[in-house]
Amino acid sequence: MTSRDTGRVGAVLALVMGLVVMGLLWPDAGGGDVRVARGTVVRAVHCGPSDARDGLRVELLDGRAVPAWLDGCGHRLGEVLTVEVSDPLPAGDVVARLPGTGVPAATVETQRIGAVGVAVAGIAGALLAWRLRSHRG
Repeated sequence: MTSRDTGRVGAVLALVMGLVVMGLLWPDAGGGDVRVARGTVVRAVHCGPSDARDGLRVELLDGRAVPAWLDGCGHRLGEVLTVEVSDPLPAGDVVARLPGTGVPAATVETQRIGAVGVAVAGIAGALLAWRLRSHRG
């Protein structure tokens, strides 16, 4: 195997490793779009257990009302809250959040740029290490 062939193999391996790293770090959008709705507390719980969630009746802008769990607790029965729900609504349990408490969409984009940066840095580092090693021997 010539040094040129070794270089090609090293470059391909570095590229594959970089793509694998990027695939592992690539964040899932997780239904990043949300819609604003009005939620009325129909089941109030105390904030003792870590999984405590108030029960809501969420009224969507299109007039539909769906049951949901609030990602929070300690509200009064009958209290009306402005909430955010996933758009489109999930098939199972709907979880509502108070506005501003979820992960903003810009963060997902920033994480994706970071994942690409890590992959590029990994490829560059692998190629540099291979190049330095081939000059020693």
